[in-house]
Amino acid sequence: MSQTTVYVCFDINSTREENQENQKDNSEDLMENPIHIFNNFFTNHKIMLNMEKEQSNASELNYQFTLNLPEKSLFQITTINDLSYIHEISLNADCFIIFINLEDEKTIEKLKYIIHYIVENCNSINISTYVVGMYKDKILEECNKEKIINLLNEDNFSYEYFQIKYTDDKNGHFCFFKYIDTTKYNNKNFFNEKIEEFKFYEILEKIIIDTYEDKMGVIFDPKKRKFVEKPEKKEGNSISVELCNIL
Repeated sequence: MSQTTVYVCFDINSTREENQENQKDNSEDLMENPIHIFNNFFTNHKIMLNMEKEQSNASELNYQFTLNLPEKSLFQITTINDLSYIHEISLNADCFIIFINLEDEKTIEKLKYIIHYIVENCNSINISTYVVGMYKDKILEECNKEKIINLLNEDNFSYEYFQIKYTDDKNGHFCFFKYIDTTKYNNKNFFNEKIEEFKFYEILEKIIIDTYEDKMGVIFDPKKRKFVEKPEKKEGNSISVELCNIL
C-alpha cells in the first residue's frame, strides 16, 4: 500500500489576520515565492512521474508526483499563502518548508510570525522545518546567519537552515533523483559531487529525500545503491548549512 509523504511550504509573504486588506509582495516573480520556485523545479525535473498540479482552494496549491522507488510512495508538496487560519493539511505534514529573502528588511518579522504560527498551530514538536535563506547580491546585516539562527533557536522545534546565493541557472546540478533511478551516475559521482556541496535544486532534492527517509524509516546507502532500514534516530541539536556555490 502506497504512503504519501506530505511537504507543506509556507509563503513568507502569506496573508495574515492583520494584513488581509493591505497585503504586499504577493507576486510569483519574487525570488522566495514557493510557487515560482516549485514551478521551475518541476519544469526541470521530468524524471518525476505522474506529476499533477492542483489548486485545492484559494490559498493552497498541491503538487503530487511519484518517484521510481521500491516502496512506490507518493509525494505531495502543498504551498500555503494564507496564515489567517489553520490549514488541515498542515496538521498532517511530514515536514515544513520556508523560503526567506535575506535582502528583505522585513524578513525577520515575517519569519518570526511563521515560526510562531507553526509552533502554536501545526503539531510541530516532532516535525522538521527546513528554512532556506536566499540572496542574489548581499545579505542584509539584520538577516545574517547568526541572527537567523538565534531566531530559530528561540522556540522548541526541529529545524535545518540553509543559506545560499540564488540564481535561476538550471544546468549542471547533480540530480539525486536521476542517481537513484538510473545507472547514469556511479558512486564516485555521489561522493565527490553530492556530498561536498549543494546547489539550489539539490537542496530541494535533499529536503524531499530526507523527509521521505524519516517517514519510511529508511536511509539511502550509496554503496548498495538502495534504501536500507534506518537505525533508531538519536536525539540531537538542530543544524544549519551555509551554501556558497550556486546553481
